[in-house]
Amino acid sequence: MDHYFRIEGCRETGTYFVYEITNGIAKEISEPVVGMRTGGLKKARQTIGQYLLKNGHSLSSSFTHYCIKPGRKKNYVHNWTVEQYLVGVPMVNSID
Repeated sequence: MDHYFRIEGCRETGTYFVYEITNGIAKEISEPVVGMRTGGLKKARQTIGQYLLKNGHSLSSSFTHYCIKPGRKKNYVHNWTVEQYLVGVPMVNSID
C-alpha cells in the first residue's frame, strides 16, 4: 500500500499523532491531539477528514488508516470515506 494514514496513540495518555504515509515516507499532518482521554481518537480521525477535504477530495472518496497503540500486538486497518472521517466514529454501513 503506497498511500494511507496512521494514527498513533492511546486513551491512557490522551495523546494522538496523525501521519500521512506516501511511498513509505511519513508526514505529520497536524499538531498532535493532546490531553484528550475522551474523544481523542475521534478528533484524530476528524483531522484526517479535514485534511482530505482541504486537499480537494470528495466526501465519498475512500482512504485507509491504521490505529497504532503502543504495546498492542495487532493494530487494526480501517477503510473509511472522507465523510466518515469528518464524523469521526464508525457509521452504520461502514466499509470497514
